[in-house]
Amino acid sequence: MLILITFCLALISPIATTAQAARRSQLATKQGLLIDLGRHPLSESSLKRVITAAADQHFTYVVLHLSDNEHLSFQSAYLGNRASKTVLSPKALKRLVTFANQRQLQLVPDVDLPSHAGAILKQLKRKHGKTYCAVKLDRETLDYTSPKAITVAKKIYRELDGSFKNQPYRDLIIGADEVPGTDSDYRYLTKFVNQLNRDQNKRGFTTVVWNDSILKKQLPKLDANIVVNYWSQSGNHTERTELVNRRAKRVSVPNLVTRNRQIINCNSYATYYQLQYIGNVAYDTYFLNYLRDDYTPTMFNEIDRTNANHNRTLEPSVTTRGTLISLWGHDSQQTSTTAIVAFIHRLSVPK
Repeated sequence: MLILITFCLALISPIATTAQAARRSQLATKQGLLIDLGRHPLSESSLKRVITAAADQHFTYVVLHLSDNEHLSFQSAYLGNRASKTVLSPKALKRLVTFANQRQLQLVPDVDLPSHAGAILKQLKRKHGKTYCAVKLDRETLDYTSPKAITVAKKIYRELDGSFKNQPYRDLIIGADEVPGTDSDYRYLTKFVNQLNRDQNKRGFTTVVWNDSILKKQLPKLDANIVVNYWSQSGNHTERTELVNRRAKRVSVPNLVTRNRQIINCNSYATYYQLQYIGNVAYDTYFLNYLRDDYTPTMFNEIDRTNANHNRTLEPSVTTRGTLISLWGHDSQQTSTTAIVAFIHRLSVPK
């Protein structure tokens, strides 16, 4: 009988291993760099220069923010867009993964859904008109209450999996930030995120979301293995009524720590920089000095007890010490790749 069971297990095991198990993410313990290709598209050759600079500065991973409302920077068979100098084909993405891995860097795709989806929705309208009508919430957001929206997201992410899978660690940033809706709507957002997370886990990827759309009452229902990019509890709002509401309802760092969630510090004051400012000596110097001399991986952007946005909130209970530096591309057409690379070479990130 034992021999028969062993024989049966031998037959089953190849089938059981066809789907790669998701390896625990390393992002919450490392230093990463995000480059915004949704607003500042770059060619493959320019990205290789960015990746090389990140490796020179001893970053562990580079995030490619591949789409936003303005531009779709990757080619998708499902969406039907064409590859170009600033629309990276699957083969180009694979080459970039190999190039990064050779420099001991992980390459992380970031396609933010359900919000920041303007470019995806435009292409969806051209290619799949009926689906577009079924999943559009507004010009920039998928209707996360619709099962069809989950289907669309799965198709897009599964294509990207093929380009980014050949590396030791596999992570996908699915966004979920700045999502419009009521508290009641957000229970559907949690389901939306969980379903995408579980689908990606089966395909060997862990997932990452931004913190600002996670409600305290929804946190226990959010899958425990999802990594959280913590940029701001306030979402950078300044109105007192909004801040009071967000402090009461949106997760804080202590809430995440209590739930043993993996946290990456993306402090929107200390670790965010706009590409358009590169070359402005005063701005560059302030950011670089603040990051080097004042920021620590335990210093978060939260709402304090007076309901004020406070970008220097120390949370010593956070021990993972991961930081993500984000270079965002609003109105940065004049900023050259040479300037970006030179700026990256000046970055010094405390560990």
